[in-house]
Amino acid sequence: MRNTLRIVFVLFILILLLPMLNDNLNLFKIKALNGAFKTLSKPKLDYKTWWNGTFQDSYTEYKSQSIKFRPVFVRINNQLDFSLFKKTNATKLVIGKQNYLFEDNYINAYTGKDFIGIDEINKKVKRAIRVQQALENIGVDMIFVFLPGKATYFSEFIPNRFLNSLSDSTNYKYFKEKTVNSGLNIIDYNDWFLRMKDTVNLPLYPKCGIHWSYYGMYLVADSLINFIDSRLSYDIPTLCLNSIEISEEQRGTDYDIGNTLNLLFPISTYPMPYPNISYNTEHKQKPKVLVIGDSYYWNMYYSGIPGNVFSKLDFWYYNHNIHNDGTSTVVNTTDNIDFKSEISKQDVILIMQTDGGLNNFGLGFFEKAEQYLNSNSFDLRVEYYKNKILNDIAWQNHIREKALKQGVSFEEMIERDARYMVQQEN
Repeated sequence: MRNTLRIVFVLFILILLLPMLNDNLNLFKIKALNGAFKTLSKPKLDYKTWWNGTFQDSYTEYKSQSIKFRPVFVRINNQLDFSLFKKTNATKLVIGKQNYLFEDNYINAYTGKDFIGIDEINKKVKRAIRVQQALENIGVDMIFVFLPGKATYFSEFIPNRFLNSLSDSTNYKYFKEKTVNSGLNIIDYNDWFLRMKDTVNLPLYPKCGIHWSYYGMYLVADSLINFIDSRLSYDIPTLCLNSIEISEEQRGTDYDIGNTLNLLFPISTYPMPYPNISYNTEHKQKPKVLVIGDSYYWNMYYSGIPGNVFSKLDFWYYNHNIHNDGTSTVVNTTDNIDFKSEISKQDVILIMQTDGGLNNFGLGFFEKAEQYLNSNSFDLRVEYYKNKILNDIAWQNHIREKALKQGVSFEEMIERDARYMVQQEN
């Protein structure tokens, strides 16, 4: 008995010393945690930080992060929370029934928690129609695409605690109601996925990924390309499905939020389909297409489909970061471009959103586009530039200098400069 206790004691001490030994001897290769983490620098010690206690707190946090065994301890803790309490330590992530994973904004969209109201929806739809008409006047076809949402598709796996506040008023319901027969060009893939749910023989969604499956993405891409082709005066490249590989391995984004849980053991999932496609490009013309959308477009963007069908790879992520080389590299932002010139040179503009983001319908594109496109009113453009000046400190300082030199008030000089800018536009 005494020998057994000694062995247990020695093992316990070795376990306690293991992190320190590994830090110095690199005994084990530790898998890094998934997700975005802020890397901490070693804090500097000085008289002030020592006596106010900030050095001690900062050093403790830094040392905790720098322990090479830390990912193992984090995964053990996360696994215990997940297995025993169905608890997650990842922000915005929800563990559903049968371990289906969701992000909370998609659940909020399904339950109506993020509903913005009928009046606001009416205003946004009317603005979108005005922008569409203005784009049509310069030969650009605009299409709004309702993308599917995982919580809407897998509502039966949403935890009951979220369903207690289930509302009939959702952004998707009223945007769909107000856009149908409104004249706005729309395609509703959210409804399409729901109608296919009981008949489709391959998964449209993964269990532990937040985005559609690659097969679901392929179906939407094929449908969307054919829709665009029907609206243009020339034939564009189309997709050809050669085969579908069924794999137990969860590839790409099919386990993306499963990875963010940082568990010791992966969650049990089902096999996923991966289409093998080619392109019919003979005697076809590639259109200039700009896509403005959320993260659902990423796996389509990386798939090679846009590069083989469209003449450019323009993707404005959340209408802010600009990508155009097929990678995640941000080449610019929409704040730093000639906005009117960029949208005017397109053949087609696609605004693609899931129901989880419809509380920001259009991602700000309609508001910004209206400023540039519906600018026939001289006074409207003057007000636009006055607001732009008032939001730019450097420009304001320049105006103050000019006002002082010309002997006029700051407000009068803003008015003059704003009018000058509109005149230069015209």
